[in-house]
Amino acid sequence: MPRGRWLLCLALCTVVFAAPLVSASNDQQFPFELTAPGEGVAEITASAPGASWGRPGAEASVATVYLDGQYNQDIVVDHGSQPWTYGVFLGSLRGGSHELRIERNAKWSAPAAGLQVPEVHVRAIPPNSADYLALAHAPVLYARADTLGHFSDVPLLMWYEVFPEGAGEVLQYSVVFSNEDAGTPTPALMARWGRATDIEYVYRVRLEQGGHVTSETFQGFQHKDVRFRGRREGSHPFLLVATPNDVFADTGASELQYRLLPVAADLSQHSREELMDRFPWTYHIMAEELQREGKIRPFDVHAEEAVGDPRNYLYLEMDAENKQTGLVAWVKLRNESKWYSSNGGNLGLAISRSGWFRTTVELPPGTKEESMEFVAIECEDMRTPVGFVDNPSAGTPESILRSVSKAFLLDSDYRPGRNLIESHLPLMLHPGDMYTFVPLSGK
Repeated sequence: MPRGRWLLCLALCTVVFAAPLVSASNDQQFPFELTAPGEGVAEITASAPGASWGRPGAEASVATVYLDGQYNQDIVVDHGSQPWTYGVFLGSLRGGSHELRIERNAKWSAPAAGLQVPEVHVRAIPPNSADYLALAHAPVLYARADTLGHFSDVPLLMWYEVFPEGAGEVLQYSVVFSNEDAGTPTPALMARWGRATDIEYVYRVRLEQGGHVTSETFQGFQHKDVRFRGRREGSHPFLLVATPNDVFADTGASELQYRLLPVAADLSQHSREELMDRFPWTYHIMAEELQREGKIRPFDVHAEEAVGDPRNYLYLEMDAENKQTGLVAWVKLRNESKWYSSNGGNLGLAISRSGWFRTTVELPPGTKEESMEFVAIECEDMRTPVGFVDNPSAGTPESILRSVSKAFLLDSDYRPGRNLIESHLPLMLHPGDMYTFVPLSGK
């Protein structure tokens, strides 16, 4: 689904849209009129002829956007020759006449990637809109400097969540990156997080009634919350993607900045990877980047930094409370005696954190829904022998499996298939216990 459909979650105000323009030039002007001031939102339909995210030297084109003659942002046109609508925010705009100018950034575009921008629509979100504050505080992200020209770890999608707090609320912004160059190895990402993208909380702002800011934090080095003291444009904070594992700094800059339009999300009943399910093109970008970086290996071959084809995995979403325990997912196929596990026998890849999470189980290529006979969840004891002796009063190790909400395969185009399991019955598991489900395809 084109990214421009995100904008349906934002309230409209009365504006005059720019007339669609079609041009293959690398410098295009799009005049537009706003009947009232507000936070600017643009839907920019663009394609990159000759580009492919998975092919070195042809990954994507970078479109630089100027607003009323001033640099505003860059857009990584990452869907190749397919026209795609990119949702971005422009900042605070007055009513009246404006102009967007969009050009191909020759310095940072892949040599084989062109740029076409057939259509641009702009509107303003007024201050009385329910979505205004969430848009007005969305962070501007400077690209990590060592990703420029390498098309790695690119921010793909931003979302926000709203948490009531006292008489006010907290807005929290997070980003899905296309990959992670450092930090968790790719096999561990698939086992413990259920994807090879990187998903990070970026920025959190606390607002009183009326929208007054009381505090701001961002995710800094070593994943610590840090008070924001950086510069801003209006209410938009500037943050730099500062490390190879994609955490942030409120100082510094780079040559490219991104202004991704945040989409609203409620994750009270889902893991963060739910955003990838809502926007399944993120799985495709993830897989193409893995392939380009040599991180895809043949099935049943061990590799420290590589994983199988993402279409060969069963993806599972669960909610659990783990007390000195970890959970491992297993799958048995019909007419096979072998079971396949999420952790490959590595206890360190069992999921020991609590809350909503994802994991994956790699299966033989070509596995179909109807091939799966059983899916099981096993409880593992995560205490070390030393910890057990030195801390005998830590309580009984146990896992409360509150929900198994999703289990699906990706289709040939990397889109999530139908849900094969849904169980909301809480289960108490102790080390050594295994609970088996029959997937819908097996019933």
